[in-house]
Amino acid sequence: YVVLLILTVTIVTIITSYYLSFYFKYINIYLPTSDFFGSIPGKIAIVTEVILSLGLSMTLFLTDEWYRKDQSMKEIEQKQLETELNLLKNQINPHFLFNSLNSIYIMLDKNLKSGKKMLLQFSEILSHQLYEANKKSIELEREFENLTNYIDIERVRHEDLVMVKYSFPDHQEKFTISPMLLLPLVENAFKHGQSSKGYRIHIESTIEYNNTLNFKVENTVSKESVKKSSIENKGIGLANVKRRLELIYPNRHLLNIERNNSMFIVHLKIQLNENEMFNS
Repeated sequence: YVVLLILTVTIVTIITSYYLSFYFKYINIYLPTSDFFGSIPGKIAIVTEVILSLGLSMTLFLTDEWYRKDQSMKEIEQKQLETELNLLKNQINPHFLFNSLNSIYIMLDKNLKSGKKMLLQFSEILSHQLYEANKKSIELEREFENLTNYIDIERVRHEDLVMVKYSFPDHQEKFTISPMLLLPLVENAFKHGQSSKGYRIHIESTIEYNNTLNFKVENTVSKESVKKSSIENKGIGLANVKRRLELIYPNRHLLNIERNNSMFIVHLKIQLNENEMFNS
């Protein structure tokens, strides 16, 4: 490349020098500059102009190439993120469906009426997963409705063993959130808080003044869970939530997980946007 570049500059310089000398000697005779372009200083001037022109054109070309490659890399990264998010959602869905179907199976055997009610709630949850989970964002109120159905199913299934209190803000249509993001936090509380002596779960959510969703889940911890490995390392729920938060809400979330001998607390804050576009 360097050899061809030098050769090209040399040929262009010689041709330009000969042409300018000929032009000012035989055509434009009013300007006595033909001797200058044929001399060494004239050739140096021509070389300088050729190199400057070549450098400018190469700079423009390389800048355009860099921009195209940068756009291509960003598009590839975006596709990779979308693929990863879809894989994370696919990991969550079968796990949740299995737990719900297991709950309905047990209740149908115990109480047919309650089992039918749970089946209806499960159909709504399934509809939510089929038609909402693949969207980038859904109404926050729809996500709370899905959580309510899940909590009701689990509360009926565990009957007197669990005491659940929850509160969600009303009329939050103007806010949107990534679907199925909050469910693993609630599911984790039911899964790891279970105890034969009974357990408590408290779920509270509010919207703060700066459009920040404040979502907190507390559950008692059984002695069996304390003796085993750390709760936050179990299963795929919390790990998926953390990764999805990193991908969807970078620098816009705060996830705090605390555990002691009696309580497990997950506190999530997400800065939401108003009136986001709904993308499927």
